[in-house]
Amino acid sequence: MMPPHRDTLPRGVDLDLEMLRVMYASEGVSILGIDPRLNANRVARHLGISRARVASRLRAWAEYGFLARYDVWPNPALFGLTGATFDVRVADRLAKEEVLSRIGLVPGAVGGMDFLGEWLAATFVLPRDGDSRRTSALLRSLAGVAEVGEAIPWARPTSERALTPLEHRIVRVLRRYPTGSLASVARHVGVSTRTITSRYGRLLDERAVWFVPILDFRALAEPVLNLNLGFRAPADREAFARALRRAYPQSLEFRRAQFGPELPETLGSFFVVVRSAARIEELEHWIRSNPTVVSQETLTMKRLYSFPETIDRLLAGPESGGRPGGPAAG
Repeated sequence: MMPPHRDTLPRGVDLDLEMLRVMYASEGVSILGIDPRLNANRVARHLGISRARVASRLRAWAEYGFLARYDVWPNPALFGLTGATFDVRVADRLAKEEVLSRIGLVPGAVGGMDFLGEWLAATFVLPRDGDSRRTSALLRSLAGVAEVGEAIPWARPTSERALTPLEHRIVRVLRRYPTGSLASVARHVGVSTRTITSRYGRLLDERAVWFVPILDFRALAEPVLNLNLGFRAPADREAFARALRRAYPQSLEFRRAQFGPELPETLGSFFVVVRSAARIEELEHWIRSNPTVVSQETLTMKRLYSFPETIDRLLAGPESGGRPGGPAAG
């Protein structure tokens, strides 16, 4: 937990967002995450700035806690699973940490997003033919939970094959050392660097492994807002996204991907940085002035979080059965 009076990351939100845009393969936020080995040289070349500037900012992300760490997830489809996200309202916003710890014990919990106030979003992996109502009931039964929204299903992830035993070991090591060099990963796995380089590239290319950045927005001086907006038609959403980028360049859109929450085409989810909390209402008035917006929700982002137990069980070994809550192999 961040100390109450810790200094925030020095201002540089324009660079932060441009770096994130490059590091996300979709050039927008998505569940697939980013490649932590996309080095400073490649980011700098893409943005047309010096490597030293990018490297300095990446160090600051870690130093001030904006990038807490990376979580490494195997594609749930490799284990016959899909995903779902639930909006959860707590009874006491100041007791949210205790509720989060209880959510982490619910079978299938992998992570989510904490917002300022009473709401949070919790993400689960579930059997493809399973029923999300059981998970919803378990969430509602937790002490401190006041309300649980309808499950938001993921677009079902697909995979043409299962992980090999070697790939199981590689992903387990990547979870322990997500930013380690491939040479060090090879040593821990017990194979050659050449083998790791080849397998690592294949895992990424096939979307078999995802690097999910665990970001803590409390490290930033500027509020980061999550806008969930309804539109009359998909074309209106696309036009609004262009207008938002012009009016508020410090913004990113949640990208619809092959994997992740299955949002209606008339719903847009955007992340916008405003210069101060006092500017939030100005943004909301600007949105309301757009006649194509039919619904509007503004949330202030606090942090992403992850629960490692579910993924650790999935990766305990091929003999584990690959189901959340199943027996963990030694």
